[in-house]
Amino acid sequence: MKRHYYIYSLIIILTCVLGSCNNDEDVDRAHSIFSTEEVERAMFDKWILNNYTNTYNIELKYRMEDNESDMSHVLIPADYTKSVILAKIVKHVWLEAYDEITGNPQFLCQYVPRTIHFIGSPAYEDNGTMVLGTAEGGMKITLYSVNDINPEYIDMNILNEYYFETMHHEFAHILHQTKNYDPAFDRITENAYIGGDWYMSNTKEAWKQGFVTPYAMSESREDFVENIAMYVTNTAAYWNDMLDNAGTQGRALIQQKFDIVYNYMEQTWGINLDDLRETVLRRQNEIADGKVDLSVIE
Repeated sequence: MKRHYYIYSLIIILTCVLGSCNNDEDVDRAHSIFSTEEVERAMFDKWILNNYTNTYNIELKYRMEDNESDMSHVLIPADYTKSVILAKIVKHVWLEAYDEITGNPQFLCQYVPRTIHFIGSPAYEDNGTMVLGTAEGGMKITLYSVNDINPEYIDMNILNEYYFETMHHEFAHILHQTKNYDPAFDRITENAYIGGDWYMSNTKEAWKQGFVTPYAMSESREDFVENIAMYVTNTAAYWNDMLDNAGTQGRALIQQKFDIVYNYMEQTWGINLDDLRETVLRRQNEIADGKVDLSVIE
């Protein structure tokens, strides 16, 4: 209602102003009163069509739409410039990494979510935790906090925490929902899952109990996909440090679960997680080293 009223008021104001200022001497003919932002957006829309929709059958939505948004949270639309940057990074580091590792351009077309939605702000839960991303039935992934991207300094650690751990996490859900993993995984730490209270644990506590992140402690399915997300977005040094700090029991539990995860990805999907990690990290470095064009589409 307010938007309609604002547009209607703007039309009245423009009509009055233009009607009372018809003296040619007062007209600035050198500058347009209309923004070129829509032209820029149209070019970005064409880029999305060519690089997401036609290539991967993905509809990338960077304009916030009520019917696509979680109305239970107060949210802010994604900034246009930062949406362009993130769209290019997601394509290079996530989509094209799977293309490269599978050697099959149809793999993602078949299994990737049909919609990716950018939201500018984070979404906060009542317990104070911040939602970094959501997936809906394997059909849609929403990425929050897009406006936190700093175009002047692309920090891959932040991008991993906010976006790429989420992307790999949610995509892994789609894979195991399509072809389930060995149920023996669920039994390894079946008495240690704590549901919605996961946020009360810190990272090192989680490691010692046999989980790669506190969120992995929520339930077995989240535990399974967190193993994939954390493995492919972090270096071997990080993973080994985690195992070293997990203690004897924690290390054994993590390793036992990860063996199932690793074999599942290789035997079910033909994806070697070591090769995927190497590809993802190399592509991350290409972003950080400025080897990928992240300029605004105009």
